[in-house]
Amino acid sequence: MKRQPHAKNSFTNRALLFVSLTISAIFLLVACKAPPTKIASATVVEALGLDDDAPYAKAFEPIDFQFPLDHGPHPEYRTEWWYYTGNLVDANGGRYGYQLTFFRSALTPEMVERESTLATNQLYMAHFAITSELADRHESFERFSRGDGKVAGATGDPVYAVWLDAWSAREVEPGMVALEASTIGGDGEIALDLMLREVREPLLHGNRGLSQKGDEPGNANYYYSLVQTDTTGTLTFDGETFEVTGWSWMDHEFGTSTLGGDIVGWDWFSVILDDGTAFMFGEFHDAEGGNRSVYEGTLAFLNGEQVTLGADDFELEALGEWTSPESGIVYPYGWRVRFPKQEIELEINPIVTDQEMDVSFLYYEGATEVKATIAGNKIGGRGYVELTGYSGVSENQR
Repeated sequence: MKRQPHAKNSFTNRALLFVSLTISAIFLLVACKAPPTKIASATVVEALGLDDDAPYAKAFEPIDFQFPLDHGPHPEYRTEWWYYTGNLVDANGGRYGYQLTFFRSALTPEMVERESTLATNQLYMAHFAITSELADRHESFERFSRGDGKVAGATGDPVYAVWLDAWSAREVEPGMVALEASTIGGDGEIALDLMLREVREPLLHGNRGLSQKGDEPGNANYYYSLVQTDTTGTLTFDGETFEVTGWSWMDHEFGTSTLGGDIVGWDWFSVILDDGTAFMFGEFHDAEGGNRSVYEGTLAFLNGEQVTLGADDFELEALGEWTSPESGIVYPYGWRVRFPKQEIELEINPIVTDQEMDVSFLYYEGATEVKATIAGNKIGGRGYVELTGYSGVSENQR
């Protein structure tokens, strides 16, 4: 499929799309005491243009990141997310994927002083999901809350932490984070109790972590990833607990920006090959899944070499389609990706077909298996794929 130049005003930040729903969802939960109905992505995109002129902080130039402080919150920016995904294996070779994601959205640029301890200008949302290859099933869950130190929030000083109820990511020592989440699924407890240890320096995307989203000054976010973090612990699926090991990937992005044009979603990929080569890349698309444009990506090698990927640096081809039996949405499925300059080709396939997130709005987030060829040599790998903005593309429209 032919790719278009980088789209003006386009925006890769998942948080603005996702967290924009938090306001509506919380109002529904409070006012109606009922779960929010599922909302089409196109409706959310229309809402993103509201309050564009509010004086939130914007990303104009690279900053000198300070870790772990910058793992924490940046409430002066409108949106922020902490996005943990991972590929794990148990002692018998059983494969799993997990997602634990926290989203923060500011209602106002500054906190208004009020006497009430319930006052806040921050809203939080979290998504939790586990995929079991053996069970051939994916379970997903969500929670919402106002910002409250006891219920939901984030810190970077003295230690990094982000949480919503009992779902949390917390620094337990320098370079070591504990992930915890548990809930009840259709057939028993679903839970994570993991330790993630950093083994590589943070991967700064774009211009030293300044990820430009459009031509206008300030239409950018700060974006970095912790890739290939060694992961150990336990995973519980259908009430059965397994010792697991593997790799995790954490994306952290914060900023103030907007979607523009006819962009309603994206196909996003993270990949870690068995030799440590790491990839982040993707494409925007319109409501019909077409009019595609490449956004910034990153290719990083274990020796520290890093390449910024643009529209001419890779070719992404969907090999098929999958129709969700629950929503009727048609998603691309299975991909071939070529990086001609590096002589790299990837074949990417989900480890379980149905990894649609069954939450307040519909998107696909799933663990993948990767087969790579580098200069003629074959190598394996793992990754994650995220497909958003396909709510308007269903089987009855094809």
